[in-house]
Amino acid sequence: MTPPNDSGAGRSGGRGLLWAVWILLGATAAAFVGVGWAVVDARDDAAVRSGLDYGGFLASLDELMQRAVGDTLVRFERIEGRLSDGRGVLWDSLVVAADPERYPSLRPGGFLRDQVDAYNRFQRERLAVGRERAEWFDRLAPWNPSIFRVVRDGDGERRLGRSGEAWSLRVRSPFEGRWGGEIRARDARRGAGLLGPGVAVSLRQPTRLFRTVDGRRQRCEFEPSALQVQAFCLSEQRVPQATFRLVENDPTPRTAVAGWTDLWVDGARVAAGDSVSVREGSVLQLDPLEPMLLGEFWEGVLSREQWVNGRARRVADLPPPLDLFAPLERVGAEAAVAGSDAAVEVSIHAEASLDLTERLRRFIDDRVSLPVDGALVVLARVPDGEIVAVAEVGRRSTPGRSALLEPVTPGSAVKPLLAAAALSQRPELGGLRIPARSGDVKSVLGLPAVPERRAIESTLNCAAPFDGWLDLREAVRCSNNEYAASLLVASLLPAGVWQPVAPRDVAEPGVFEAGGRSWSGLRAEAGWPAGPRPGTFDRQTLLTSDLSEGLFDLFGRSPDPVIGDRARRTASAWRGLRLTDGTPLEAPAAVLPAASRPLLLGAADHVDTELGLLYRWAVGAWENRWTALDLAEGFGRVVTDRRIALRFSRAAATEAIPEAAGLGEGAWYPDLLGGLHDVAVDGTAAGLADRWIDEGLPPGIFAKTGTLAEAPGAGSDDGLYIKSLLFAVGESGARPGGPLECGVVGTLYMRFAEGPARGALPAFQTRFAEEQLGDFLESRWGEFGLCPGS
Repeated sequence: MTPPNDSGAGRSGGRGLLWAVWILLGATAAAFVGVGWAVVDARDDAAVRSGLDYGGFLASLDELMQRAVGDTLVRFERIEGRLSDGRGVLWDSLVVAADPERYPSLRPGGFLRDQVDAYNRFQRERLAVGRERAEWFDRLAPWNPSIFRVVRDGDGERRLGRSGEAWSLRVRSPFEGRWGGEIRARDARRGAGLLGPGVAVSLRQPTRLFRTVDGRRQRCEFEPSALQVQAFCLSEQRVPQATFRLVENDPTPRTAVAGWTDLWVDGARVAAGDSVSVREGSVLQLDPLEPMLLGEFWEGVLSREQWVNGRARRVADLPPPLDLFAPLERVGAEAAVAGSDAAVEVSIHAEASLDLTERLRRFIDDRVSLPVDGALVVLARVPDGEIVAVAEVGRRSTPGRSALLEPVTPGSAVKPLLAAAALSQRPELGGLRIPARSGDVKSVLGLPAVPERRAIESTLNCAAPFDGWLDLREAVRCSNNEYAASLLVASLLPAGVWQPVAPRDVAEPGVFEAGGRSWSGLRAEAGWPAGPRPGTFDRQTLLTSDLSEGLFDLFGRSPDPVIGDRARRTASAWRGLRLTDGTPLEAPAAVLPAASRPLLLGAADHVDTELGLLYRWAVGAWENRWTALDLAEGFGRVVTDRRIALRFSRAAATEAIPEAAGLGEGAWYPDLLGGLHDVAVDGTAAGLADRWIDEGLPPGIFAKTGTLAEAPGAGSDDGLYIKSLLFAVGESGARPGGPLECGVVGTLYMRFAEGPARGALPAFQTRFAEEQLGDFLESRWGEFGLCPGS
């Protein structure tokens, strides 16, 4: 076939088309192979498919057209034209008739819309060529590059159909040359697989197939282990039909062993019990399956909404929370070597994150009786800190930027972090005991009372202790606000300022115990309050206190607003970011989390802070703001006694377990850890541990709830209504009840637009944890690689 050699503007379009047809015919075989072995996550509105090879694409299209019965997706119009020989012809033009909102792929830029445009463009170019050489109008008719065709039914009526020829459409594989805009998530794995007509078997993950043999449905299973993959098909006694032997650190089998029946490799028979070498490209066949090619097999792509537009969708098109990663597209494309298929490698399990987000959304719609501003979840693996899943629902304070990256006011959930910071520097305060009481608190540890408007509400939340004293473990279990404020004040001041008193057999107001002695208020010569205004702490006292030292040493967070204003964002969560080929990347500013701000001063130029504001700070309000990422990281450090560091990037296999945090050296640590364990047993999240254990989760469960319910004007102009939960679940190794050695740590946060008309703010966060989160964690435990081998 030779394209016409004519000149002129009207001919250039025809020449481009004919050259395209010529090239297309020459590349048909290569195109089919390039399409046939591409394995990605593809999705339409009805189901998730495991391949966008040509057959999978056609099946998706057929399913879409079947669902459109009764609705005309596309209609066609007949248009008259005239060829160079004077002959009049009719040709079809397609018009989109369906509602693009119902069928997103018919929107401009969507796949089906592209195909309509391609069909019409071809018809126009075909007519233009026919006006120059009439015979080409007919000869080009079969070569329309669009998937659409006009077919006639038995009555001769025209209807819309599709092409079945392999060369009529080439769906580009995302692993074909450089593929911009793709970010592979943790559930994207590169390995070996067996691929064939209607078959896609990973040799890394268990796979189950079904075939009909002699009218009977027969199951075939492929079970991988560290150094081999066994195939079971026809044996009811579960005797392997074939075994593929692996080599360490190489995903492609080197040897195939025939089991109790023959195996065929590259057309040669391998008798039962014999083995043969295999390589990438080998063709294997075992009954009752069709021949399969041994080749590279990719599993999972973050841009999983592929079918909606018929191509790998750009990450920016994904819904929250996965759109968090969209800015990585540009830096990944710039760093990739030309012609490389390397992609940005992140730790997130994309499908699991979408599942978790949908669970959170459904729970809010069905079970939450108050308007929700926003809700989010962060899950990270212990001990390597890889963030395995995230969820986000609701309004964002900064449009286009994930709420996961912004600080929140955590409420009482932050108390164990503050306690650990203080006690790591002042271990004698682990013995702090105060009288147990409920009501408005204006004074702690015998200090001068704060004004009524600065009082904090404190309730026991549990039955009163039998001896009337509230200690560390009990205060954590029942989230006592007065104890948190007392520990804060005690850690801000040196031990020598307190007035000793005789020991009390019964707790009484104004008296507290610490360091094995009883105290009551300040010594007269202590000279406090030290601030320039009555009832305040001065700047130097706050920023040089043991509490400040502990916050920075244990969590790397400074309470100094000068430092907080300079450290707007932090890149620590993206350390070690790289492409799949090992090329290092620097994360763009758009994905950097904001720095947490547990500030003890209201602004950089403030010289002091009122005592009542510090009370609110102690219960996770006022200027005590943390990102959900830092809350999970800090809680992880407390419950593991290791310097866990959360990350969106993949940890290198050679990275060591995080170093010890040194908390376990303190006599107070078992009480703090015990209180966090008790929270989920009979504390403020009572029953959560039983529920999760019933779900099948390990018994090492720690939790801390948080609540803020501040009416407008009471510390927040718009009011502040939040529920939070920090949690960890896993195995404690040889020390039952000791720090976690492996598992998952996370943050659950909900903010409401308004509080209830009457009564307390319901515990929606623990309800979600009981009804959805436990089931989610159990179902994904193995996928996330939590406590492998346990």
